[in-house]
Amino acid sequence: MHRMTSSLRAVPLPDTLAAAKDMAARLGIVRVTDTTWLDCLGIPVFASIRPGAARGSLCVNAGKGVHPDEARVGAYMEAIEFALAQYPNANVEEELSTPRGIAGQKAAEFEFVDLCPLLGRPVDPDGPLACVKAHDLASGAELLVPAELVFHPYAQNPAQSVFGTTTNGLASGNTVAEATLHGLCEVVERDVKSFNYFRDRSEYVDLDGAAPDLAQLRERLEQAGLRWGLRHTPNDFGLPFFEGFILDEDDHAPITIAEGAGLHPLKEIAAVRALAEAAQSRLSFIHGGRDDVIDRFHYFADRGEEAERSATAQVRERLTDRSRSVPYTAVGEQAVGGIADALRVLLAALERNGMRQVLRVVLSGPDSPLAVVKVVVPRLEHFDPRQRRLGPRLARFAETAGVL
Repeated sequence: MHRMTSSLRAVPLPDTLAAAKDMAARLGIVRVTDTTWLDCLGIPVFASIRPGAARGSLCVNAGKGVHPDEARVGAYMEAIEFALAQYPNANVEEELSTPRGIAGQKAAEFEFVDLCPLLGRPVDPDGPLACVKAHDLASGAELLVPAELVFHPYAQNPAQSVFGTTTNGLASGNTVAEATLHGLCEVVERDVKSFNYFRDRSEYVDLDGAAPDLAQLRERLEQAGLRWGLRHTPNDFGLPFFEGFILDEDDHAPITIAEGAGLHPLKEIAAVRALAEAAQSRLSFIHGGRDDVIDRFHYFADRGEEAERSATAQVRERLTDRSRSVPYTAVGEQAVGGIADALRVLLAALERNGMRQVLRVVLSGPDSPLAVVKVVVPRLEHFDPRQRRLGPRLARFAETAGVL
């Protein structure tokens, strides 16, 4: 096991980079370039270019890290993930079932609603539903899962659309286990974020202990003269979850707020991911190449400058609120000796919360230099204002919060 500043890898980073370059050439990734110099932060961010991306995917992906090669590898691997998530994928076959058929599978330990359909979307329980085969990590059983939860984008969906598509749980690694760890961390991270959307339970982090990798990011941000910080959210899984933010003091600055998030059994990896992602978010806006950076502009185009300024002030107030705070040293973490240990920690945390099935679809071929997977965990939530998916856990929580 090789510990990077923001991930655990099965092989040394140069080996990962060589495999990523090999695979990228086959998938139409024509360039990976260093964009760090476009910003004043000095936190490495790289961009990858894939001109043939399907509509609804991204032509430009990004990677970040404390060190340049971590960011370079990240940019390659995110583009590889997006390329293999597109439909069609020669390694993954679809077949038709129904919502009732999904829930009624002999090996299924979940209800259809536990997959968190779109809020208010009609579902025909006996109508056709495109599906793919996934494997249960615990039992090895093979189950059908909705293809919408695996492919992104999926404009060719031949049946009813119930979930929409996202890249939540999409991940890559040197091995299937490594990729699964990255994907599993992401789906749990998005679950914690979903609950915070309805009731913010986060607390400001006071950095009071040694964290060498985090200290490097901290130094660069302070040298750039920007305000930054971390927020931690206690959660049912007992795993370190952080939001990182970078603020410009001028509300009229082109990029006043940049945010990121990270969850991992090792708290410094989670914290570094959150803060480095905030830096990546800033640079993605500055670079302007990502297809999704225009979303914020479109949102406020019809609402006016005053609405944007008010929203910015509210977010700034939330991020800097110190009414609840926690020392960094008080945030617990689990000791892990490697990728297998980290996976066991995550799976045990899910099982304690009644999530006994973790389903995985391997998107890469058996001879692929890198593994790409999509992880689906019934009962984990993924709510976003742009794609309002809601399952039973979050619905109950939202009711107690007085939102529903």
